[in-house]
Amino acid sequence: MLEEATAVFAELGFHAASMDEIAHRAGISKPMLYLYFESKEGLWRSCVAAARGRLFESIDKAVDTSARPDVQLWQGVQAFFAFVEEDGDSWAVLDESRAGPLSGELAEVRRQVARGVSGLLREAAAAEGAGEAALQRTDPLARTLVGAGESLANWWLEDREMSRDAVALLLMNFAWLGFGDLVRGKRWRPDG
Repeated sequence: MLEEATAVFAELGFHAASMDEIAHRAGISKPMLYLYFESKEGLWRSCVAAARGRLFESIDKAVDTSARPDVQLWQGVQAFFAFVEEDGDSWAVLDESRAGPLSGELAEVRRQVARGVSGLLREAAAAEGAGEAALQRTDPLARTLVGAGESLANWWLEDREMSRDAVALLLMNFAWLGFGDLVRGKRWRPDG
């Protein structure tokens, strides 16, 4: 049921998806669907929870926590793009623009990912001997990286001219090289 519901939500979005369509695709009656999930919102939340679990599991499996922070981030970025490519319906369910009024759960997923990325950035900044100011910027930078990753993933799904590894490398270079300069105190200024 969750697999078919995820496919329908991914294809149509929350608002356009109907319990009739989901029940039909799952080969069950609509009353049975309501028996298990009580409402369309309950079913959607179950799909989001399952997709979140698959995303986090794939990242957890891929990341070697004993590696350097940059390598851990690279492994996480690769796992993220593998998830997007291999489980596109789950990725679409995690897309906040499709959630309508139920986007709070997706915002929490984003916060959880950003906390993990922030920890890696903080470790890297500390290893570089960064001052307290740089350490305090890891949270907003992590949010920036998560948003850039989401946006890049959605672009890539529309235009698959780049390989998965190439798009992961693009994000990693964009993020890591810029972060490295920030940690070292380099700043871009509009006046040069």
